[in-house]
Amino acid sequence: MKKIMAAIALCCLLSGCWDQKELAEVTVVTGMAVDRGKDAKYYLSVEGINAAELNNRTAGGNAPSIVYGKEGNSLSELTNQMSEGISRNLIYSHMRTLIISEEVAEEGTLEFLDYLERNREMRDDFNIVIARGSRAEDVLKVTYQFQKSTSLKLHTQLDTMEETWGGDPGVRLNDVISAWTSPGRQPVMAAVAIKGDPEKGSSVDNMKKVTPDALVVLDSLAIFNGGRLEGYLNLEDARNYLWTQDKIKNTSLTIGCGDNRFIDIRIYNTTTRIKAEIADGKAKVKIEIRGESYLEGTQCDDNVDKIATYEDYEEKTEKHIERIVADTIRQVQKEDQVDIFGFGDEVRREDYKHFREIKADWDRYFSEADIEVTALIKMRRAGIRTKSFLSETD
Repeated sequence: MKKIMAAIALCCLLSGCWDQKELAEVTVVTGMAVDRGKDAKYYLSVEGINAAELNNRTAGGNAPSIVYGKEGNSLSELTNQMSEGISRNLIYSHMRTLIISEEVAEEGTLEFLDYLERNREMRDDFNIVIARGSRAEDVLKVTYQFQKSTSLKLHTQLDTMEETWGGDPGVRLNDVISAWTSPGRQPVMAAVAIKGDPEKGSSVDNMKKVTPDALVVLDSLAIFNGGRLEGYLNLEDARNYLWTQDKIKNTSLTIGCGDNRFIDIRIYNTTTRIKAEIADGKAKVKIEIRGESYLEGTQCDDNVDKIATYEDYEEKTEKHIERIVADTIRQVQKEDQVDIFGFGDEVRREDYKHFREIKADWDRYFSEADIEVTALIKMRRAGIRTKSFLSETD
């Protein structure tokens, strides 16, 4: 009897996945776009990849993906109705990019995020972006040379931008919901735009041209007030926003060193610390940025084998960072008056009892807050030469 029971147990272990589906029977969805519908609340578009076209050995020059859309009042129902236009079962677990139209964001009709958060099939690590100046569906259709699927291209593009320069906040679903429900922070999302002709961008020929007819570019940073789009920050300000979030991994600065002359500084190993409090009825925020740097290029003839030159460049870099970060914060304080930086969260952690009394009016406290930014940047090296050839030609 023991041997029979052991054999039955082994058979159960060898049975495999009960809900398995063969690759030939499914289409992997890598992107989703949400627009405002004409006759219903939403128009949902999904991008299903043509796996054969993404492989260099099997590609035949056909469309790399299929984009199909349908109107409805619920994303839950729409995702399950997509088979009316796509023959295979759709798998949403590998979705990489969610694109939301500017219209939907301005109207504040983002309730569909609840469905995405609840759905056990979807992971929460996909990028969320706003389509600025065009329909989200059109962004999803633009083809590209190297990564032919728009949603896969956008996912890699945003991660690369965050890694090399900044500008992308790296927002995921949990980040949006956490900021939305926090009394001390407002949500942000990256905004993308179509550069060129959207109609030509959806053709296979677009990815065969040296200069494509249309290209999806990172445009700005979208600012929200609760669940409604409030405005935008340009890419420079978006990078400065990342300074305050301790999310700058590497970036480059161009800093004046003379009359119409500049030095190129590469920043790395940065850390940011924030202290915020309520004192004398007013919010006070102190931001301290530390990092390391090296000289990438110069238009001045300063001799970099001297300690004084290093100290001068360090001081210029520190003052530059302090100015641009403070200017971005003051711009948001004056124009948007919503705390996207999370200063309110810092106050809540330090003094919850006091913050609880003012949390309903925190954005006003933020707009009137005193901001102090300090930077400490050490220059470690100046490339493979010290003296610039420019000093030899003067």
